[in-house]
Amino acid sequence: MVNNGLIFVSNAAKVHNVCQKASQFVQKVLYVKINGTTEGLLPVINRQITNLYSRATAQCSNLDVRLMLRPGDALKSISTHHPIDLILYDSDLDKDVEKLKQIVATKKTECKLQCVDTLDSLKESGSEEPVKTYEYVALGGTFDRLHNGHKILLSQAVLRATKHVTVGVCDVNMIRFKKLWELIEPVEKRIEAVLNFLKDVNPDLEYNVLPIQDVYGPTKDDPKFQLLVVSEETVRGAQKVNEKRRENGVSPLEVHVIGLTEDQYEKRSQEEEVKVSSSNQRMRMLGTTLRPPVPNPRIPDWPYVIGLAGGIASGKSSIAEKLKAKGAAIVNCDFIAHDLYKPGLPLNQTIAETFGKQVITETGEVDRKKLGEIVFGDKAQLEKLNQVLWPEILNEAQRRVRALGSEGYRVVVMEAAVMVRAQWYHYCHQLWAVIIPPDEAIIRLQKRNNLTEEEARQRIESQPSNLEQVALANVVFSPYWSYEYTQGQIDRAWEQLQALLDARK
Repeated sequence: MVNNGLIFVSNAAKVHNVCQKASQFVQKVLYVKINGTTEGLLPVINRQITNLYSRATAQCSNLDVRLMLRPGDALKSISTHHPIDLILYDSDLDKDVEKLKQIVATKKTECKLQCVDTLDSLKESGSEEPVKTYEYVALGGTFDRLHNGHKILLSQAVLRATKHVTVGVCDVNMIRFKKLWELIEPVEKRIEAVLNFLKDVNPDLEYNVLPIQDVYGPTKDDPKFQLLVVSEETVRGAQKVNEKRRENGVSPLEVHVIGLTEDQYEKRSQEEEVKVSSSNQRMRMLGTTLRPPVPNPRIPDWPYVIGLAGGIASGKSSIAEKLKAKGAAIVNCDFIAHDLYKPGLPLNQTIAETFGKQVITETGEVDRKKLGEIVFGDKAQLEKLNQVLWPEILNEAQRRVRALGSEGYRVVVMEAAVMVRAQWYHYCHQLWAVIIPPDEAIIRLQKRNNLTEEEARQRIESQPSNLEQVALANVVFSPYWSYEYTQGQIDRAWEQLQALLDARK
């Protein structure tokens, strides 16, 4: 098994059959090249683009498949972004294998060769619709973690372009309404991935891949553009672009609409979309290791400490309970804070001196409601409280972690709403974060604490955002969907954690 391979196919109608065969030999990137010129075959290739990538989703979802669309001379040298480790070819090309080998640029002095027998090709209908081409083609999208739906969209644009393709990649302002948008890759990384794919499938075209802050991008007033490629769900965006062009005195664009591709992933949940989508990919990242942990010299190797972060009403405590059911011990830092507020403890005197005697009840306990009214919505007052409270909580939490380790617990979860703001994750082996959409958190907090919407919003906004927590987290959970979907996230995270801990023995 090699990382990257290129398969030569003798007939365009065979393209859809190569994925499953090639996946037996290639595990990362598979380039597919139709032997000979693609000129005159555009109608067949048009259909095979969808067939190939749809089958790739169903048959080898972990394989990055790329259908090369470069027209013209078949003997042009082939250079790819990912180095080729293996050249495959169907049995009809056996006599041409040495010629094919010579045109592939590889970093290896002796690239391996492998013959594969493709299945019979699809019967051609003989009534393929002609493919109209244009000099300047445009399209747009989020393009998060480039998937086969994106590849169909980009490939259809490339197929129809004879000179130039512009791709608008949605920037921050356009992604905040998307599901789990906090997990979307930085726009620079998405632009790089799109450009690498485009150059791989046809290096002969000009490309402009740029961030856009609205639905129009450069298409609203540039007369060079002739065709806009969109998916079924973004047809309205194409209409808006043409409305704007008319307002600007520019001829409207022709529009080519691409159908949505069904997500045939065998483990697809009912909470996920039926179509191939980046949203599904982000949902499947929940409970998986987003960034590997690094050794932490601040703390002992055992017990293994997981810092569990999450805002108010995020469902953090329910995640902690599920981890407890798996065998972890829990240290709830919020409960420690409550314990430190009890009558007669030194902390109460300090709080009274800082915020006034009115925050202490007749029994000598801190009145958390009155204290909350002072600090929430006033950053200066909240910072005063934090400076007094945080060191005391951390010291007690660490004492409890050590005690639980002495009792034989291998994993201790340190749960704290202020985990990120207080930077207590520096005293943990990993940081796990719990997020839900802020609007949902506000609704939950209103119901739970009997607050007004404004009061709930103030409390949510006084904490680190989901984006800040995700940026630091090794693992992210979102208990926004069903109980079963949340439990699946826990199961994945715990299984990966156990494998890591077993390797540390």
